[in-house]
Parts: sequence; C-alpha cells; structure tokens
Amino acid sequence: MKTMTYRGYTAEIVYSDEDERFVGDVIDIDDIICFHGDTDEELREAFEGIVDHYIEFREKRENLPQKQNAGSFWARLRQALHL
Repeated sequence: MKTMTYRGYTAEIVYSDEDERFVGDVIDIDDIICFHGDTDEELREAFEGIVDHYIEFREKRENLPQKQNAGSFWARLRQALHL
C-alpha cells in the first residue's frame, strides 16, 4: 500500500481492479474523504484538490478542519513500574 501526504493529511492508495484505477482514502480523521485517478498525476491532483476543498469547506462552516491524529500515546511511568 502506498501513501501520499499533502498539507499535513495522509492518504492510503490502492489499485482497484473493480474500478480499474487508483483509489485513495484520507486516513486518521473522522470524516470520510475518498478520491481516484487513472495516473499518478491525476491521483496527486485529485488528492490535493480534495484536501484543499475539505479545508475550505470546514472553514466556511466555522468548523476548523480536523488534523490527523499522530497515532502516538505518551506516558511517564515511575521507575518502579518499568519492566
């Protein structure tokens, strides 16, 4: 699986045999954002366009665009709890 990153958003890219094209999904946000393209260039343009549109749409509705989660969890443990 390949990934693309633009303006802090990451998408996972797969090839769909059913659609006979590349399909991408923006990951680590609650909203569902999908895009597709027949070539690398079309896919990149679609990804950047949909991210720009998403950010603009959320700002117009006065909802700040959701940033991706880092996927990290940090915690400090007392030395007695270390293994």
